[in-house]
Amino acid sequence: MTDDFSYHDYVGDEGFLADYNSYQARYAERIRESDKVIVELLREAASQADSRLQVLDIGCSTGNLLLHLRRSLPKADYVGGELAESSLEECRRNPALEGIAFERLDITQLPRERYDVVIANAVLYMFDESQYDRALRSLAGALKPGGRVVLYDFAHPFEHQNLTILETSLMHPKGLRLCFRPMKYVAEHMLAAGFREPEFRPFELPIELPKPGYDEEVVTYTVDASGGSRLMFRGALFQPWCHMIAFKA
Repeated sequence: MTDDFSYHDYVGDEGFLADYNSYQARYAERIRESDKVIVELLREAASQADSRLQVLDIGCSTGNLLLHLRRSLPKADYVGGELAESSLEECRRNPALEGIAFERLDITQLPRERYDVVIANAVLYMFDESQYDRALRSLAGALKPGGRVVLYDFAHPFEHQNLTILETSLMHPKGLRLCFRPMKYVAEHMLAAGFREPEFRPFELPIELPKPGYDEEVVTYTVDASGGSRLMFRGALFQPWCHMIAFKA
């Protein structure tokens, strides 16, 4: 991975996307545990809304989250935004997603004041600092007054530790940037981007995932800690996944 790596490289790698889209297929009927939390956060938004919600899932991939959102909350209008054309084509061909609009959208250049809720589900962890700030400003700008953003990304409580890690693996032989940002840093940058009241809800898997073999692709697995918590690892790396909510200022 070069220093000028961009998320555009990620969504333009059709070989990787073919494998990733196949991987995503397993969650078309069986919702991810982290996505269950997003469904509940959207249910909360709907309960407080005066009208039908306009919802964008940016970085929607093959549309699994949108499928589960619409099943749980059909009285909302959903848009899937994605840069990868192969993923958009798959969404548009899927009869289970009929009625959901799918658009080629860049998270750093979203249309302004169109949505009540914008979701970025495991998207921002690969962005460098400049890309990250542009994305946050774009997310704030895409919301209607009083709208909310829901992020699922890496965030941890160690205020002075901002980590960027290069991961190479079978799926990403050229390398993938992984950014682990302090909650304090994320909050400060969200406020500067035009949000208010950022809230962090660290996520812990309620189920066990088996550990893969050492010569296999790295995937998420769980390790039980002595205090009773269940830690998520990816290979040798601990993953501090967190749901984050904030409102347009």
